[in-house]
Amino acid sequence: MIIFGSYVNQPYLCGVLLTQLTRTKMKKKLLTLLMAFLTATTSLYANPTSIPLEPVKTTPDDGDPARSPILTPVFYLDGYTLTAADNTLGSTVELIDANDNVVFTAYVSIEGDIQLPTTLSGTYTIKVVRGGITFIGEIEL
Repeated sequence: MIIFGSYVNQPYLCGVLLTQLTRTKMKKKLLTLLMAFLTATTSLYANPTSIPLEPVKTTPDDGDPARSPILTPVFYLDGYTLTAADNTLGSTVELIDANDNVVFTAYVSIEGDIQLPTTLSGTYTIKVVRGGITFIGEIEL
């Protein structure tokens, strides 16, 4: 290995490691361990459900029609955890029951996860307000 002070020649080091892996059966063992790890970690996470949302108000408050495409917010539901994608920061989320009562309100923070009350069950309308645009969808808890 070529070392100059604290500098390690990384391409040389990678070449040495690859040579060692191909010379032994360690490559097969390492690949098997990697596949087992990936299989175990992907099975730990449930498949969250994407919530389809449709825009309701497509014009800004000044009455001019929107001149650019609307970027629809993306949310995923996994049990009672509502996970927001990157484009939803600062949005308001409301759950509305069948009687048009708002039963839950939250703001999307930088973490992006919203814990819904476990006392809720059934079908709810989800209303997401971002800027001057409202998006509506449905979720089943």
